[in-house]
Parts: sequence; structure tokens; C-alpha cells
Amino acid sequence: MNTIYKGLPIHYEIQGEGFPLIFLHGFNESSAIWQKILPELLAKYQCITIDLPGFGQSALPDFLSTKYMADAVRRVIDDLKLEKPTIIGHSMGGYVILELIQNYPNLASAAGLFHSTAYSDSEEKKSNRTKTYEFLERNPVDLFFKTFIQGLFAPFNFKPSMTNQVETMVYQTEKKSVMAAILAMKEREDKTSVLKNSNIPWLFIAGKHDSLISLDQITLQSSFCKKSMVEILKNSGHLGMIEETSASQAAIIKFVEWVNVLQKR
Repeated sequence: MNTIYKGLPIHYEIQGEGFPLIFLHGFNESSAIWQKILPELLAKYQCITIDLPGFGQSALPDFLSTKYMADAVRRVIDDLKLEKPTIIGHSMGGYVILELIQNYPNLASAAGLFHSTAYSDSEEKKSNRTKTYEFLERNPVDLFFKTFIQGLFAPFNFKPSMTNQVETMVYQTEKKSVMAAILAMKEREDKTSVLKNSNIPWLFIAGKHDSLISLDQITLQSSFCKKSMVEILKNSGHLGMIEETSASQAAIIKFVEWVNVLQKR
């Protein structure tokens, strides 16, 4: 299904019935990243997966930012008339959630950062993004994807049974979308104030072997929130929904049930 935001299509899929859960994918991914995790959740909830602008089947605008992505997600929520959904974002999808909650604090009942962070890029990270962007200006995007995919997994999970689905998805991403998203992530602002000021419950899912976002960084951020839950995936890198599907499903179900209890108090 598609909705239109600023004249461009935003693709999403709706499955199941019940309380709505929205899932936002990460950098160089699409809504397909959630395929393995959904079946268990669909037994309890309605699940909406969205292709962020420039990825999957959603169009890339002339200028991409985390705010643009957040407003596109808001358009889907409004068009579907969803009331207080819980929104879970993987990596870059988490950046979009933080932008969304900052601008629309009453939109969601709860939010989850799945291998994601509220911190802005460090100067070293910004420099690395600039170097990657400049590399892509001179080289085929496939050369970048090869290294990028390997860095998503815990070393012991880097094997075809884990990586095949991710490779198929990532290699479908257009170079211009990769470059636009690099700049959008580099320019995003620190959002720790969102965690500190928000009244909604937050879920933090961390991978013990995540080389992109450290466990310490995620657990520290959870202490900023008024209400939070932390789940550590002991055998995952940056893709817990694939590396530890059952544990990821259980963490999300546990969180949503907790949110329901809080709402009844």
C-alpha cells in the first residue's frame, strides 16, 4: 500500500489485527528486515512496516533528513487513523522515532530503539561518514555494501544462513539513497533531551556484540528515561531481529504487555 507525502509515494504494509505496532527499518534496509520477527507478533498485534523515504518502494525526495522521514511516517499514521501506536525503529529508524517524538510528543503510546541511539554522531563518526560519501562519489556502491553488511553481524553469525536475506535487501538500495541517508544521519542533532523529557515508556534492545552502537551507550541512555526497559541480546551484533529472532520477539511482546499494564494504572 502507498500513501503520498509531498507528492511522493511512501510504501507500507499492514498485517494482523489488534493494538498497532509500527516498525521502522535502518540504513540501507527496507521493511523486509522485519520478515522473520513478525509471525509471532502477528498473533497478538497489528503490525505496520514502513519503507522510509528512498528505501524499499518509497521514493527519495530531493533533500532527505530525519525530519522529512519522521513527517512521512506521521503521514502514514494519520492516513491510517492509528491511535497511540507503539513505534519501534532499528538503527536509523530509531533516529526517525526520536525526531517524531520530539515534534509530536503525544503521537505514540511507547517507543523502542532497536540497536539505536539518541546521541548525535561524534566528530570521528561524522568524519567517517564524510569519507564514505566521498568514496561513493568515486566508486560503485556494491564495493561499500560488501564491507557494510559484514559490520552488521556478530563475527560468529556472519554466515549464509544469516546473511543471504540481508544481502538481497541491501543490494537493492540505490546509490543515491545511500548517499542521501549518510548526509541525513551525519547532520542529525542530539536527541537525548527527548528521552529525558518524554513521558512515554521506552524499550532499548542492545546487541552484546554490536560493533556500531555499544552496549554501554544504550544502557546509559535508558537511565535518562522516566520509564524504560532494556533487553540485551547476548548473541547478536546489529541485527537482532535476524541473529536472535525469538529473543527479539519476546522482548517486544514483554515491552508491549508492560506498556498495557502501565496504561491501566
